[in-house]
Amino acid sequence: MGVGCMFDDVKPVQLSQEQLGQAQLDQVPPHHGGDLQHWQRKVGNDALDWLDLSSACNREPRPVPEVDPILWQELPDQTALLNQAAHFYGIRPIAIGAGSQHIIESLPLFLSYQHAKKRACVPRIGYQEHAFAWQKWGYELVFYDAVNELLEMEWSVAVVIQPNNPTGAMAEAVLIKALVVRAELLEGHLVIDEAFIDPMPHLSVLNELERLVKSESLFVLRSVGKFFGLAGARVGFVFCATSWQSTLRNLLGPWPVATPSLWLVEQALKDVSWQEKALLSLADRQKVFIDRIMPKFHTVFDSQECVITPLFFTWRLESKEAAEFAFSMLHQVGVHTRLGDGWIRVALPAMHEMAPLNHALVGLLKKAGGRELA
Repeated sequence: MGVGCMFDDVKPVQLSQEQLGQAQLDQVPPHHGGDLQHWQRKVGNDALDWLDLSSACNREPRPVPEVDPILWQELPDQTALLNQAAHFYGIRPIAIGAGSQHIIESLPLFLSYQHAKKRACVPRIGYQEHAFAWQKWGYELVFYDAVNELLEMEWSVAVVIQPNNPTGAMAEAVLIKALVVRAELLEGHLVIDEAFIDPMPHLSVLNELERLVKSESLFVLRSVGKFFGLAGARVGFVFCATSWQSTLRNLLGPWPVATPSLWLVEQALKDVSWQEKALLSLADRQKVFIDRIMPKFHTVFDSQECVITPLFFTWRLESKEAAEFAFSMLHQVGVHTRLGDGWIRVALPAMHEMAPLNHALVGLLKKAGGRELA
């Protein structure tokens, strides 16, 4: 199906004045990685020369081919990408958004009229845009530490990140199925964010979605920003019951993604050769990182409590202050990471970045910074 909408099964989104009045759109948005321009404004142009490992997107992205200029002149038609996505994921997406972030932003407004009691359960540590999106639309936030806690909690919507960014935690398939049942029992909704699942496709909920697709309680999000390294294309997919199709597409609008981005992502999903090479590259780079780089980070962070995923590594430090200090020391040798509340996430570098990173860490440990860290 192209970008045209069907209206025979539209579920009108009708928000009451009370619901609209609960919106909190003046909140301060979360901070993100991949923010060198922010740091340039803060500390000067030296920041532009930092090795930026703050964003967990693939540091060896799929090469971007030359774009036919005619694509800039044509209105977007999603048909070709929807067809290719159906082949790639094994099931057809219900809608395409401007990145999975666009879907995250839209779901609270989309589902507000469904929930008598607006309570969103989100991971205490995880991609904070989920919590922010529900909070903006007046949902009470309830935080959980382990996914199985959701089986005992009361919620109108629950968010599970597979794997969690930055903790790397994964819920088993049997637990996800139980949560779908729980969502139906509560007359609520379960949102599963699989932005980082592409290097581990056998663990995706989409492998089971054919059995769950009739459930109106389940939404699964996918992104091309992480594994493919195409975050700037702003393309994401949502998988859910077909009964939501018209409502979601009407909410997202007729042309949420530019024509060149639709074409670019279609080519990326087609490129099986690149995908196979990328998986091998991730494995090779991870081995080099673990053998050569990780021991030095253990020393810098004074911690060996590290989570390993195909695209990023996250260290838990002893305190928020310790994490902030190590983050600052790494800046002194031109290494930019992602700082959290007592944790630091490091993207898996490209192969050509391993030697410069290793050199920077050796320099840090040998000089005054190393003594301070020790």
